[in-house]
Amino acid sequence: MQPSGHRLRDVEHHPLLAENDNYDSSSSSSSEADVADRVWFIRDGCGMICAVMTWLLVAYADFVVTFVMLLPSKDFWYSVVNGVIFNCLAVLALS
Repeated sequence: MQPSGHRLRDVEHHPLLAENDNYDSSSSSSSEADVADRVWFIRDGCGMICAVMTWLLVAYADFVVTFVMLLPSKDFWYSVVNGVIFNCLAVLALS
């Protein structure tokens, strides 16, 4: 039986940045933008689908709360206060 240390040799470690990339303030802004573009977003199909579905669900919830629940309400200030609170929380949830 092989020792448990053999797994470490099979895994390849790839850094997110190349050896010549750094975050020094003396570097040019275009190279910083290139580094940020490479590191910030991972192109994962499942993650993108989940993100789009989350945005659509929050948009649908906003539609339902605003047009189905709050606008038909007879109390104007109740609708305004709850609409503002709900939309603020929805924006915070998506940000």
